[in-house]
Amino acid sequence: MPKNIVYYSTTPNIPEKVYKTRMADFKAFLEQRFTEVRVVDVADYKAEMSDGVDVTLMDAGPVALPPDFNRPMVLMHAMAPNVGLPLGLKFDWYCQCLDDEALNIKTSHPIFNTPNAVKLTLVKKPTPGSFFNGHEGTKTPRQMDMWQVVKREGSAKEPYLIGMVSHGEGFNDSPDAESISGGVCLKNAEAVALGRQGNFFMWGFAGSPDYMTDEAKDVFVNAICYIKKFDHLQAIVKKVQIETRSGIDELIYRLNKDLYHQAIIARKEGNLRMLKMQQELKEKKAKGEDIGHGNEMFLKMPVTNDTQSFEDYVKGYAGDSLFAVYGTNMNLYHQYYRQNYEYFYPSGAYTLQLDRDAQKLGISNRKIALLDQCVHLLEINKDVAMAQRLLERYTTEKFNTAADWRKWLNQNRHNLFYTESGGFKFMVNTYGKSSAVTARQSYQLPKAVISGEPTTADPVAVSAKFIPGNGAKKDSLLIEAKILKGWHIYAYVPKDNPFVVTETRLELPEGAVADREWKTTAAVPYPGNDGMFIFEGKANFRIMIDYNKAKAGTKIKCGLYYQVCDENKCYPPKEKIVEILI
Repeated sequence: MPKNIVYYSTTPNIPEKVYKTRMADFKAFLEQRFTEVRVVDVADYKAEMSDGVDVTLMDAGPVALPPDFNRPMVLMHAMAPNVGLPLGLKFDWYCQCLDDEALNIKTSHPIFNTPNAVKLTLVKKPTPGSFFNGHEGTKTPRQMDMWQVVKREGSAKEPYLIGMVSHGEGFNDSPDAESISGGVCLKNAEAVALGRQGNFFMWGFAGSPDYMTDEAKDVFVNAICYIKKFDHLQAIVKKVQIETRSGIDELIYRLNKDLYHQAIIARKEGNLRMLKMQQELKEKKAKGEDIGHGNEMFLKMPVTNDTQSFEDYVKGYAGDSLFAVYGTNMNLYHQYYRQNYEYFYPSGAYTLQLDRDAQKLGISNRKIALLDQCVHLLEINKDVAMAQRLLERYTTEKFNTAADWRKWLNQNRHNLFYTESGGFKFMVNTYGKSSAVTARQSYQLPKAVISGEPTTADPVAVSAKFIPGNGAKKDSLLIEAKILKGWHIYAYVPKDNPFVVTETRLELPEGAVADREWKTTAAVPYPGNDGMFIFEGKANFRIMIDYNKAKAGTKIKCGLYYQVCDENKCYPPKEKIVEILI
């Protein structure tokens, strides 16, 4: 059983109950369908064990695979990003919020047809509300065909583990990857619930076979058979870019005054719901009911109707430099982004910038014609520095002469593909032609930031300090979270919601004593999510500590456990600890 489980149910002991039978459930089911099955606790798993079997199913962690691992593997639920991110796969952590149904399904795919021919029961249902929260929502239908993966009766009776989705943007832009199905989740219709890259298959749903529908069981078996075909066929693209060109579409969508006013209205309406919920909790508590630790903290949260100005709203999306040029004229922003749409390229994993070089040539940076023109410039000895920059920027190659560039381009012209998730690069398609991994990028997970300013790679900076109290070493400990503009952490989420509420962490040395209650800054309602409240910008958590009897030189360990998200993506839950020397 993993140490940390994101679970639909708040009922005590359900996770323990499920995990007591989960391994046996997989074993019994797989033995019905395959000639030989071997089960091992992940704590005892070693990568070389996969060399002795056809396919490995990875259901729990932690596990570390070597970079050259090339055996077929099915990654269940959160194991997709847990395994995939260190390897640079496209199974990133978009959101651990996948429910029980699939949608946007490629029904012609082999996993639905062989060796088990599965006639999917598709039911047209209302589209999840979150699918309309972004530019994709403008073309998303109000109803979608959905397929039940986790049994409805089992899910309702005993809520199950929460599944995982990865970003769909850029998922299909390389020959080693394919998105097969999305799912009902709290993100968008493009999110990937079932997908493959290289020798890995992502099965984002969390239900073990006892919880799967009969159709899902057959498809699950098919998926195992399917991934076997990709034995020794490693991925050739490392995912280094989260923000793709669709981020420009999102900016055009967000830079809208009506959307700003809708957000203000939603915040005020949310605050009214918050006051009502707090009153209901007070009434329950007055009756002697145990409302739980999370609700106790929610009860004490102040309410604020403070909202950012339209100018700050625009700056948050467009940035200060563009705001200085266009101010609050939305039409000018839209015109700027559309006119330069083909010339944006990465300035970081989560940000794009305008490529003045490609713009000067007037050729889209995703057209091979750009490479041709740059090689031509080298050949005629014109704008050599710019041409060399562009060739190295949009390929993974480094040649010193025009002749070498021309030879490479002519040899590979019909075998090049363009990938934005791989870094806005033209790459040579070697998939299936060589077992070697040819992609040259490496994916680095964001490093924790203890203090300083938040960044796009790590949107929350955590620091801690003491605020003078009444003297005699009895002072307020203040934990401060600085949150990057456009991002948020969670103050309160309704029951059965998968997002992680921010929790304080405090470990005191011998002789130090803390008050029982933390005080926090005001939370704000999250637009479009009834009953959900978030922290934006800055969040403070304060508690009184008497450390008079603690020995000098000992440390107070404190910090936060939180999940940070913006409108389009979420990071995995993270714990940040700061040590304060007494």
